[in-house]
Amino acid sequence: MRVIGFDAAGVLVELVGVAQEHAECGRISRHEVSMRHVANPSELFEVGQEIDAEEIGRWGGGELHLSARACEIPALRSFLLAKEPGQVVAGTVAGVHDFGAFVHLDGEPDGLCTGFVRVPDLTWSRIDHPSEVVEAGQRITAEVITAETRSGQVTLSLKGRLVSD
Repeated sequence: MRVIGFDAAGVLVELVGVAQEHAECGRISRHEVSMRHVANPSELFEVGQEIDAEEIGRWGGGELHLSARACEIPALRSFLLAKEPGQVVAGTVAGVHDFGAFVHLDGEPDGLCTGFVRVPDLTWSRIDHPSEVVEAGQRITAEVITAETRSGQVTLSLKGRLVSD
């Protein structure tokens, strides 16, 4: 894609290398520009620059909407695209919080923590806190629920690896 301009909603792009008389245009909304906070997309991009973006859908009469954040870190994107629902992965619990557990998955790009297990996906049993099931530093195997390039996260379940009580 090539950046062709900016508006209040985000970045306007046109698809390059498209074999048609008029290249298709699309939009990258402000929240899809980067995983980092930027006040204005022009801080990251300039008119004429070629960028990578992922199609996320068509709205408003078929207007193409894209995400640049999904392609921002190529190694992360490759890692996430290799994850399929139902796939069993291994990792180390990085932190336990009231809302779930973060997991460093084996093979993820250095410096990132891509795995997350929500409280309902920790166990079949009722618990008061995730620390009843996992603790920081613990090795686990889990089942992939989803891998999302836009959030940079793999949602996991430990329930698939457990026999129901």
